[in-house]
Amino acid sequence: MKIFNLSGSKKIFCLLTFSLFVFLAENAACEQLKTREYWPTSGWKTSTPELQGMDSAKLMIADEFIQNRLPDAFSLLVVKNGYLVFEKYYSWGSPDKYAVVHSVTKSVTSALIGIALDKGYLNSVDQKLVDFFPEYITDESDPMKKEISIRHLLTMSAGFKWNDRGPSMRNWYLSSNWVKSAIQLPQENTPGDIFNYNSSTSHLLSIILTKSTKTSTLDFAKKNLFDPLGMQSAFWREDPQGYHIGGFGLGLSTRDLAKIGFLYLNNGYWDGQSIVSEYWVKESTDKQIQAFRHPIYGAFDYGYQWWVKNIDGCNSFRAWGRRGQFIVVVPELDLVIVVTSETAQPHPPTSIHYSPVFDLVAASVKRKRPPKKPLKAAKLPADVNAFITEYNQAQDAVTMADLISDRFLHDGVTKQMALRFLEGNLSYTSEAKIIITKFEPEGNQANIDAWLKDKYFEAPFMTGSKLIKENEHWKWYGNQVPR
Repeated sequence: MKIFNLSGSKKIFCLLTFSLFVFLAENAACEQLKTREYWPTSGWKTSTPELQGMDSAKLMIADEFIQNRLPDAFSLLVVKNGYLVFEKYYSWGSPDKYAVVHSVTKSVTSALIGIALDKGYLNSVDQKLVDFFPEYITDESDPMKKEISIRHLLTMSAGFKWNDRGPSMRNWYLSSNWVKSAIQLPQENTPGDIFNYNSSTSHLLSIILTKSTKTSTLDFAKKNLFDPLGMQSAFWREDPQGYHIGGFGLGLSTRDLAKIGFLYLNNGYWDGQSIVSEYWVKESTDKQIQAFRHPIYGAFDYGYQWWVKNIDGCNSFRAWGRRGQFIVVVPELDLVIVVTSETAQPHPPTSIHYSPVFDLVAASVKRKRPPKKPLKAAKLPADVNAFITEYNQAQDAVTMADLISDRFLHDGVTKQMALRFLEGNLSYTSEAKIIITKFEPEGNQANIDAWLKDKYFEAPFMTGSKLIKENEHWKWYGNQVPR
């Protein structure tokens, strides 16, 4: 057996050689992603799904889902390997129609903040809000306001008392000074602690951008983002003071939205130049804070004004606007998906139910994957089976709510809130059925694993909830742990 005894200098040489190898390997992988057969600056080239490694028949299931479940959708656009492989318009949608993309605007604002940092207009995401608005954060202000940074604005964790769909949003929107109104909101949490979706803080990012660059957000965007990508911005609304709105108000075509997704898919590079730094793309699209868990569609996390969500087993991120406006990027599949929809405000909003579209599109990409195990229903007592059957056959939200315990509390949801949830979601989930895959009785309660199975998707249902027997009847019972 040979014994290797390296001298100190040789060890250092080997370490340096290995480090250089790792560096070159990492950068080679990065360069591979940046190298494209063409760049869609002047327009997208088309291809077929099959030529780009997709199954057309499976891709059409996503189209079918939209037609059957999402009557407000305007468009579905799919870019695979840099080629436009699917483009369809519904209702009043068209290639030339500019979509009011609502909160997709937030992700664009985030990109501009990253560009401003890269160009030296901003020092870091840890710069304090008070540095930009000393007139509104004074010695008399809540001390926590002095701790709010750009990072907190980006991650929706500034700590303000706010409800994006409640009176606070309306009062802010109707105020004469949006900056003052946003900053002087009551402080409810310590900055950085709690995610609370807040469009007014996204608007502050736009004003910070304007103050630091000495130009309007739109002009800065045109010069540093839109023009290099060959985008034709339709409009960007302004607040009462003339600042472009950082949280919404941007209008772009579906194909231009796909360019933003493609830029981020390529780590911020475009045709030989860095538009947004790789570091910023990664930071923005990694989980920075836990956002929320939906009882049907699972966990949603948040980066820097980008949502982070697993899609068909793949890491993914998305720009997400009210009423069904999306840019979805799946890096490991070299995939960008864009959806636009009618923007009139219904009650309740429906955009959460677009989630299966993206799983269906991703599932059409041909790749090696472990075989999917079919759901196996647990053997249930007759009375539990009768309860599940009754729930599955219920045709209205009130009947379904009657099968929920009056003491229901799951992740802070009361029974009345559950009823409103059922009323708002019934048209999207009416064909889905509950399957119990685990049933462990403990007296008058039972621990369960429940799945919601639909023609188009299956997902864990109300993870952590239980069943409880009340007056000889089984009902849904929350985990009794409020947020």
